[in-house]
Amino acid sequence: MPRLAAVGECMLELRGSGGNGLALGYGGDVFNTALYASRLGLEVSFLSAVGDDYYSRWLIKRWRADGVDCAHVREIAGATPALYIIRTDAEGERSFTYWRSASPFRHWLDEGGYVEKLAGVLSGFDAVYFSGITLAMLDEAAKQSWLDRVEAFRSDGGLVAFDPNYRPVLWSDSGEAGFWIDQAYARADVILPSIEDESNIRGQTEPDALLASLAALSATEIVIKRGTSTCVVFHNGRRIDISIRQAPNAIDTTAAGDSFNAGYLQARLTGQPPREAAQRGADLAAKVVRHPGAIIPIEAMP
Repeated sequence: MPRLAAVGECMLELRGSGGNGLALGYGGDVFNTALYASRLGLEVSFLSAVGDDYYSRWLIKRWRADGVDCAHVREIAGATPALYIIRTDAEGERSFTYWRSASPFRHWLDEGGYVEKLAGVLSGFDAVYFSGITLAMLDEAAKQSWLDRVEAFRSDGGLVAFDPNYRPVLWSDSGEAGFWIDQAYARADVILPSIEDESNIRGQTEPDALLASLAALSATEIVIKRGTSTCVVFHNGRRIDISIRQAPNAIDTTAAGDSFNAGYLQARLTGQPPREAAQRGADLAAKVVRHPGAIIPIEAMP
């Protein structure tokens, strides 16, 4: 079974639980993909950072219970997890409020023994997955350091998957985001952008224009997500338009794209063709949006 390293942040999550109450959970874009890919059968390790407090230990315990390997999570002394609250509207569309300025992940690549061993750790994996949020949470030197490690991993035969997952609040402006996202695109084999993200970063609103702008890259696979009904896959020079069965009765769209990525990557890494991989991702996302929060009960998995 292929081994996937997922690199990013996971936060505490608060969401409405009826009345005026809030339920405690956890989530983060890359972590959500890691967890769902693990549930689908991949061997997944989460590379991240936590603090040394009660809630950091609680997160590690929950991640392990979900089948995600945590052997390469870094502990930052004195740190506590970041936090977000989910709000949803009548159609289930979500919005977030974050407390992440002191997130432990901001110190993930601080100098020390963990970083010195990282190249050897990465060499044990077949694929690495990260996102634009992964980059946004790191300072400029750490961004470049991580991208250099990604490039070395790919040069040694590893597969690199990247989702830009643009969050404007994490960047100074769209120009800064576009610069670093383009650096990641240039080092990726599988790119998983959404039309919404690319529209917000640089005004690309149609798959044809986006494909044209990405055509010069060395990526062998581009998966353009277009909301709930279709996606476009460009694979080894061939375009595949894929209609997706829509999800009825969505109540919370948190982790919809993350779970799509999990299904797609799990299918592709285990030898399934792009069309079947896209439908697997869509089927999982359709389940996820019918439950509150980022992580659905394991018994609800398709």
